[in-house]
Amino acid sequence: TKDIVDSFTFVKLNEKEYHNNPDVHACNNIITTLGEKGARFDGVIYESPKPQETIDVSGAGDTFTASFIVAYYKTSDIEESIIYANNKSAIVVSKRGVATP
Repeated sequence: TKDIVDSFTFVKLNEKEYHNNPDVHACNNIITTLGEKGARFDGVIYESPKPQETIDVSGAGDTFTASFIVAYYKTSDIEESIIYANNKSAIVVSKRGVATP
């Protein structure tokens, strides 16, 4: 719900989760992963820097979240952190099975 989302600095949802929860659409702290298209935050789409054939999406969301957290902790820069997370996720989906970048 919007009340829960507002309690956090950022909330990461995938595209399906975002569309299934219209009550959070007005929240400005949602990062929505868009698969091969990249991620959206605050109305801006950050394209995947390495669009390539997707072999396996296992672990892509977890990789995005962990990578974003690490980058944001180091830089406090949302844009840079999303770009970094997109890059790491692109590496993971280009391999079969759960892979670590």
